[in-house]
Amino acid sequence: MKFLTALILTTALALCGCSKSPTSDETQVRELILTAENAAEARDVGDVLELVGADYADAQGNTRDSLAPFLRAFFALHPKLELMTSVDSLEFPVDGLARARVTVRGLQLDRLSLGETVTLDVELRRDGGAWRVVRADRVNAG
Repeated sequence: MKFLTALILTTALALCGCSKSPTSDETQVRELILTAENAAEARDVGDVLELVGADYADAQGNTRDSLAPFLRAFFALHPKLELMTSVDSLEFPVDGLARARVTVRGLQLDRLSLGETVTLDVELRRDGGAWRVVRADRVNAG
């Protein structure tokens, strides 16, 4: 399950919410998310981790450093990833902080069931002008 959580962390960034006039922060977060989706589908651990803050921590006890081996193993086991991500909510409660509820569905995940869906609460923080993921927790169904 940690493998899926680590993978979903990266792909959860594929937010595609609609806004008529996005703010600069929204534009930057969306660019990060597109980059994360591409890196995850390319199975590039280094590119994925570039988008994760040094202070990353989640409810499963993962840190940025502990995500790397999980991502490597997951990507090795799943040579083809196709994901569909939707944003249930996106907000900027204070300057430099973004929160999103993201649903990710596996369209094709080798050795995983098709249509598996995971919902995450994702937190991003601006660090030196760049947005980074600092937390991603699975939302329990029900």
